[in-house]
Amino acid sequence: MEEFLVEAWQTVQEGGAVMIALVALSIVLYRSAFGTLYFVKGFSAARIRESLDENATDVDLEIALSQSKREFSEIVSRQVAFIGMLAAAAPLLGLLGTVIGMLDTFESLSQRVQETTSQVSSGVRFALVTTQAGLIVAIPAIFVIQWIKREAKIQQEAIAREELLLAHGKGGLAE
Repeated sequence: MEEFLVEAWQTVQEGGAVMIALVALSIVLYRSAFGTLYFVKGFSAARIRESLDENATDVDLEIALSQSKREFSEIVSRQVAFIGMLAAAAPLLGLLGTVIGMLDTFESLSQRVQETTSQVSSGVRFALVTTQAGLIVAIPAIFVIQWIKREAKIQQEAIAREELLLAHGKGGLAE
């Protein structure tokens, strides 16, 4: 494990400021993504029922379900958009690192005719390390976004079923 951490730190150092930005972006992205997933998984009709006081009527429950479903949808939509934006930014940051690395390599080549292969390869490595990191951050995020959307849809459908049962007199508080 220690060897992995040392190698990861060296990779971050090779990528410079772009890599540090990618690490920060990935922390924000995955904290937001898993926080949203936790929120979505915790949302349920049972929780909405529990939030009402014991004197609540079926109408109160119906209003609470409808309002909660709307608020839930708005929150999840905003969070998914934010997470998607972060996921889209990761490969762009990686590409920025690639461009910076390639510019440095070409600058170095133009200044010294006797550039060695190892010096050129270190510039190319810097360039590609950031691209790789950007893709490593973004690709799993796409799957997490879809997971969040799927779970949110399941929760929304469960609330809609509760509303339907309540409207037909089969899911009220008295039962």
